[in-house]
Amino acid sequence: MSKSESLFTCLAIALCLILIPHPAAAKTIYVDDDAAGANDGTSWADAYYYLQDALMFAAAGDEVRVAQGVYRPDDFVLSRRPNLGREETFQLKNGVNIKGGYAGIGEADPNARDIGLYETILSGDLDGNDEYERWPNWMLGHPSRADNSYHVITSSGVDVNAVLDGFTVTGGNANGGTALIEGGGIYNTNGSPTITNCSFIENCAEWSGGGMSNLNGNPTVSNCTFARNAADSGGGMYNYRSAPT
Repeated sequence: MSKSESLFTCLAIALCLILIPHPAAAKTIYVDDDAAGANDGTSWADAYYYLQDALMFAAAGDEVRVAQGVYRPDDFVLSRRPNLGREETFQLKNGVNIKGGYAGIGEADPNARDIGLYETILSGDLDGNDEYERWPNWMLGHPSRADNSYHVITSSGVDVNAVLDGFTVTGGNANGGTALIEGGGIYNTNGSPTITNCSFIENCAEWSGGGMSNLNGNPTVSNCTFARNAADSGGGMYNYRSAPT
């Protein structure tokens, strides 16, 4: 092979290597409702203000760290799609690990993590006006919950690598008819997410699964609390053709 042919071959190989698509490097994404920076998720100072925006940009392999505070599924500013109101939900994603309980901006160590001390709440109470109801089974029709999300979280079609870790899930009110009467806290259909260190509190559903409803889904649930949830069937958890662990 001549020198010119050898050089041509090397250049061709180099060009092919450049053109071959490479997976994006996994990254840590920050979310903090007290941040006041660039809102791009690259650090605590520049954290996304809203979890919904972070999930829009998160890809497989990413870890989303969420600081203490209250996050609602209808809060987002980086998407031009219409706001769906009560149908807004946090959809889990394959390969994305969403972790709450971080101290966040303003604390001595923003990366300090304590789920009890730095409570991170995913709330379906879109208007922030929920009133305490002594009897959980009366929550469904309470006027203060008429604005609430049907499902705070949805985990449709995901696998075990879709992880939710360290959140309080509350305020889901699945009373919308048809597919919107199950899973006030989390609605899992044809999915097998990993849910750990979470509390499902005061969620309700007209039909089934006030806290969690599994339809053809096999989630792994560990170290979680279900309290004061209500539904016609399975106030805490309802399973249909499902085998949760």
